[in-house]
Amino acid sequence: MRIALIGAGISSALISLLLRRQFGPGIKLVVFDKARNIGGRMTTTYDNEDNPHCSVDTGAQYLTLTKSNGITTKYFQQLIDDHIIEPLDKTNTIGIRENADKIDYVASRGISSVIDFNAKNDRLIISTNEEQLDEVEAVIVTIPVPQILSHLKGSITQLIDQNQEVKNKLSQVKYSTRFAVGLFYPKSIINLNMPWRIYYVDKNDNEYLRFLAIDNAKRNKNEPPFSLIAHTSVEYGAKHTDDDKMIVGEEIKEKIFQFLPELPRETCNTKYHKWKYSQIIQSYPDKPGYILLNKEPLLLLAGDSFAKESNFEGCIEAAIETVKSIHALNS
Repeated sequence: MRIALIGAGISSALISLLLRRQFGPGIKLVVFDKARNIGGRMTTTYDNEDNPHCSVDTGAQYLTLTKSNGITTKYFQQLIDDHIIEPLDKTNTIGIRENADKIDYVASRGISSVIDFNAKNDRLIISTNEEQLDEVEAVIVTIPVPQILSHLKGSITQLIDQNQEVKNKLSQVKYSTRFAVGLFYPKSIINLNMPWRIYYVDKNDNEYLRFLAIDNAKRNKNEPPFSLIAHTSVEYGAKHTDDDKMIVGEEIKEKIFQFLPELPRETCNTKYHKWKYSQIIQSYPDKPGYILLNKEPLLLLAGDSFAKESNFEGCIEAAIETVKSIHALNS
């Protein structure tokens, strides 16, 4: 069986892992994405070849497990057993909400290692050749819903247009926008002069910044080279959704130094990223996990747009439901 996944984020990685387990080596998976690498919003960005061990997680910062959720617990345990994630040390953090039923984990080698783990045994083919779609027996679309409605063409768009109820529900899905700024420091900077490793900024204290982290310290590595990641607030992102990331990034960089006057300015590199579709603020109605658009050939819409929650656990549960439906339709 040959399946195409449109989108190379965590949802496609999880679905591909579960498909391989369900169908074995007889399945062939092809991933289509506009980016050159897999990861989506679980991306780790590195400085450069002269400073290869300095990196920041530009998207998701850590993973949260609900201890009472037996479905997702085993997936977290696999990541723990393979030393992909470890508990987040909450000492010297500001603003993290405590919940007795939750455990937060960081990825010591960067959040993108979680994607690599889920895709490592699947021999995924990454392609931008649209003609290969004609050769598959099923298509699973995991990109954000606004991109489905605005970017995809051909049969998928036609099928959506033919189902007005689904189209209306898809149009209700909304995302927040955030900008990320990563500051990279040379090894000569041995201290960033901050008393915290993670700082959730109160909106009353700053209208631009929402999240700050000394990224290597967040991952329990409190030694040079240091890096700092900053995410903007939802409100700021909403005002600048269509603005250039470089222009906004330069403004945010200056806001970081204004808010943290003791932070060293001697950076060796700065990188900017705009997450136009950062997190779900309004999901697909009823949160079904996936939508079946067509049976023959099989076409499904999946991913966190249809999940119960816009987080790693929600993506796991939605991926499980998606693969269950494929198995049932092929039985």
